[in-house]
Formats: sequence, C-alpha cells, structure tokens
Amino acid sequence: MTYLEKEDLIIGSFERFIDESSGDTPGEGETIEDVRERILDKVEEKNIALVANYIGTRYDVDLIFDEDDPIRNELLINILVKLCLYDIIRRNAARKVPTDTKEEYDKAIELLEKIATGKVPVTGLPVPTDDNGDPIQSNTLWGNNSNKDYYI
Repeated sequence: MTYLEKEDLIIGSFERFIDESSGDTPGEGETIEDVRERILDKVEEKNIALVANYIGTRYDVDLIFDEDDPIRNELLINILVKLCLYDIIRRNAARKVPTDTKEEYDKAIELLEKIATGKVPVTGLPVPTDDNGDPIQSNTLWGNNSNKDYYI
C-alpha cells in the first residue's frame, strides 16, 4: 500500500474481516499473504484514482499521492479508509455489506464532492502550480436552480 497503512484500515474495521475479505486462493509460488497484499494494493490504487479525480482540480494529487513521499492528510486517510473498506468487504460474497459501511461510503463520496467544489477546503495540501510556480486556481462556480418541490 502506498498511501494507507494496514493499521489505518484496522482502525475502521476488524482485522479478521479485512483478512477474510482480501484473501483468495494463492497462485503458483504465492502465499495467502502475497494475495492479500496484492488485493489491498489494487483496492487502494483504485480508490486513490477516484479521490484524485475528485480533488485533482483543486490540489496537486501527484504530490499528495507520491509513491516515495506521500503527503498524509488525516481527512484524506479517513475518506480512503471508508472507500477501501467498502470495496474490501464487498469482495466477500458470503458476507453482506453492513448498512453502516455503505452509509460511511456514501458520506465519503459526499465529502469528496464538497472538497471538489470548494465547500470544504483541506488545509495542508499543495495546490497545483503552473510552469512559473504560481498557483492555479479554479474559478469555476457550480450552481443548481432546480426546484424539486415546486415552491415559488
């Protein structure tokens, strides 16, 4: 794992659930631990890509998720843990995803949307810069003037 540590996942769920859901039949010359590590790496990689797509216009995700020296932020760790645990637990066909895990996943996505639109700023993360080193700020405003309840 590049950004998260297994301890981060264990704080969000029982280690036994993580191990059972990330395990699989080992291939030739592979141990069960190798399989678990490979699966956890892939789940983390997929969810880092998701987070990067959400926050990439506001923050320099190449620096944040750098494999050699990532910038660990507790808010991003919390979001990634929720996303990864949902995917890990969902792998186990013998176990249904608990409702609270699904709700936490939905809240994490909602928080990512707020970060992406600038409603929730994240302190301590680098902003993207241009070739001169000047910060690139997105001036895009999002709006919605739908009226679902038909009130005037």
